[in-house]
Amino acid sequence: MKIFFISVLVLNLLLEGLAAAGLIAGPTGISNIQPETGMWAMNYGFGAIAIASAIVWVWPHRDNLQATGSVLGMLLTFHVALCISLSLAGTPVGGIVAHAVMAVLCLIAYTQRAKWCIVE
Repeated sequence: MKIFFISVLVLNLLLEGLAAAGLIAGPTGISNIQPETGMWAMNYGFGAIAIASAIVWVWPHRDNLQATGSVLGMLLTFHVALCISLSLAGTPVGGIVAHAVMAVLCLIAYTQRAKWCIVE
């Protein structure tokens, strides 16, 4: 289960890292700054970096029940909320599916974390 947990974090890093790169460097990103439109894509890209960095922050505490619960809870909330948001916006199905899968993986890791964590 610990390998599953680390795999979920690595997958999150890759998914959100690629999303960040695409949104920041893409056509509606940093090369097309228009403050009047709110620069949603670029701002979300920088937020995606924060979510992608979860693996960095939890790594020293990946055996701790409370730390893994906090990070997985944050990731679960993020992916569920984004899945809902993308569904309501009617965006292409790829992003919806990716966030739904990540939400399910985070939920599984969250409910099974007691199998590899140390309770302090």
